[in-house]
Amino acid sequence: MRNHSTRPNTALHQLADPGPRGALPMLPGGAVESTDATPEDTLHREAAEEAQLTLADPVRLGWVPDETGEVHGGVGSNARLRLAARVTAIGPAAVDPATGHPFARLLATPAQAAALLGWGPPGARQAQLAADTARERWGLPTARSAAIEEVPAEGMRLT
Repeated sequence: MRNHSTRPNTALHQLADPGPRGALPMLPGGAVESTDATPEDTLHREAAEEAQLTLADPVRLGWVPDETGEVHGGVGSNARLRLAARVTAIGPAAVDPATGHPFARLLATPAQAAALLGWGPPGARQAQLAADTARERWGLPTARSAAIEEVPAEGMRLT
């Protein structure tokens, strides 16, 4: 892992290549499994599997209604919980066990992530809440917009 000073108060998201549609940006996440006692357990597991992240101090930001459940194969009406957490380590890229493919990993501000993910006004509010939480709870300064940065395959040492 190379040493790298990351921008403060950034979100890490990934790019998945689902096939004919091309690369699709998303945040690490997924469904609760039987081994997950809490949504925070799901966050830790999914972040490690999909983006090789080690997280600390997760915070619940709120719920996003999903009328169709299309994101999860058309499971029907549901709500997805959004959480924020401090990234304490970013390991070397690995193959996601669910898809069999590695993801490109990108660093962006919460506002950039919400825009890239197409979340609209509700997502912009949650992105602002994530930035406020990072500032108030973890003492991280608010990030200024900058170019979205790809995490190197060997990972990053956070300083």
